[in-house]
Amino acid sequence: MPFDALIAAPRQKSLSEIFDELGLTSVSATSLVDHKRAQLAKFGPSFWYRHQAALSIGLIVASPAVGAMAGAAQGFTPHSSALAVASSFAWMCMVALIAGTGLIKLRAGSHWEERFITADQLTETRVPEPIARIARSVTRKVPEVDLVLGELKRESVVLDPYLLIEFGDERVCIGVWDGDEVIACAQS
Repeated sequence: MPFDALIAAPRQKSLSEIFDELGLTSVSATSLVDHKRAQLAKFGPSFWYRHQAALSIGLIVASPAVGAMAGAAQGFTPHSSALAVASSFAWMCMVALIAGTGLIKLRAGSHWEERFITADQLTETRVPEPIARIARSVTRKVPEVDLVLGELKRESVVLDPYLLIEFGDERVCIGVWDGDEVIACAQS
């Protein structure tokens, strides 16, 4: 039909075509996966956190054992019971002091979280300017893209973020940073 071309929807460009038009090369998916894996290993749970059950059992068993050893050292005489109780109490106080002051850190492991942000939120989420500039140029060219902020979190602390652009079923990494240091950034 002669009017089919007038009603046909224009073909949607892919992210790779948009990046080619802007003269950008994204951070490779392999380097992002390797970085995420390395950061999870680096910020994994502490030795004490991984062995909480053994540590708890050891501390529970150790208190009476210290008392029994102190009693055995005195030959279990009638006066040894006070020494056993006092040494067991001293042991429990020492364990409480060590745990209470944080000398034994029961630091949990870290995990990655992703959330959608807008181009207006790039500054408030502290995305470094070179990465934010690329994100803004892509969102100006194609307003339908989604920006995905990935954050490595341990408890409530953000350790190592990255920024993805999502369009349809495509995802492209445009930057990885740590504080003010840009680790990887899409190249123009």
